[in-house]
Amino acid sequence: MLPPDYQALLSAVCSGQAPLPVKTICEQLELSTEPGQVEGTRAKLNRLAERGWLRKTPAGAFAPPS
Repeated sequence: MLPPDYQALLSAVCSGQAPLPVKTICEQLELSTEPGQVEGTRAKLNRLAERGWLRKTPAGAFAPPS
């Protein structure tokens, strides 16, 4: 089971029709779009991608796993 903040990130990415950039994900979740906050969110998304929950595109956007 994922912590609630990771579940919210996963849900936001999986609800999109195309890979989403981190700033868009932050906006959808009504999180701060300040650079420091975006980088923290990117780190969590990278962890989800490393563990196979998400897919990271070469451009750095995130999408549901294939």
